[in-house]
Amino acid sequence: MKNFRYLIFAICALIIVLSFTYNLASPCDSPLVGDHSGAPGETNCSGCHSAPVNPNIPELTFEFGNNEISYMPGKTYNIKVGIKRFGHDKFGFVCSSLDTLNSSKGVFLISNTATTRKYTLGGRNYISHTPCGADSANQISWTYQWTAPTTNKGAIKLYMSMLVANHDHALTGDTTYTRVLTLLPSMNTEINILRERELKIYLSQIDNSISIEGIRDEDIKQIFIYSIGGKNLIEIDNINSKIYTIKLNEYIISKGLFVIKVNTNKGAYSEKIFLN
Repeated sequence: MKNFRYLIFAICALIIVLSFTYNLASPCDSPLVGDHSGAPGETNCSGCHSAPVNPNIPELTFEFGNNEISYMPGKTYNIKVGIKRFGHDKFGFVCSSLDTLNSSKGVFLISNTATTRKYTLGGRNYISHTPCGADSANQISWTYQWTAPTTNKGAIKLYMSMLVANHDHALTGDTTYTRVLTLLPSMNTEINILRERELKIYLSQIDNSISIEGIRDEDIKQIFIYSIGGKNLIEIDNINSKIYTIKLNEYIISKGLFVIKVNTNKGAYSEKIFLN
């Protein structure tokens, strides 16, 4: 009988401890992710979640500065990552920045410690969501900063992997999306002149397009895209508009560095662009 009382006491004590521990558990159950940005030599979110990768075109945001495609050494840029998926309340992301040798370049800066964190794994630097920074109904966004290297490091790629989870506490039935944004060093003084004259070129990797805004009161008349070797790849005439968007899916064009030339009713302008 005495041993039985001790057993009952032990069971009650265990129930109290478990109950206390459960009550202290964080309501945010998203794990801290590792090296899953989709960069060379590592996996993306599907490495842990048995999820399809890029099965469709989501309502996804991956903005760098003012939609820039180049970096100025030492300059700090704002980055915004976001996604919308109705019926979901658990999301996640991880981002890295690597040069052509796949070494980390640039520094991530935290804008909101409640939703984002940064860390280093395997010599690479990352920024990702926090456990509580993964919870939001139907849509979510994260903002942080990236400071470019103080000297020209050539092309730098920002790798981003994002997860949309069904929140069933399993590793199945989720969806992974990946994006890569290539930044070229801004060394050409012509680029600064073009920006002063308000020629704006935006590359969207979401719908694979190039949007061009004219120069002040000038109308865009023609657009040409040339290879670095001078081969004419795309020619569009009779535009007569201050804004024009090129849908690259309508053309056969490979990845790499190109020159875009814009003729207006008052002049001609050109700038290098990198397509990836």
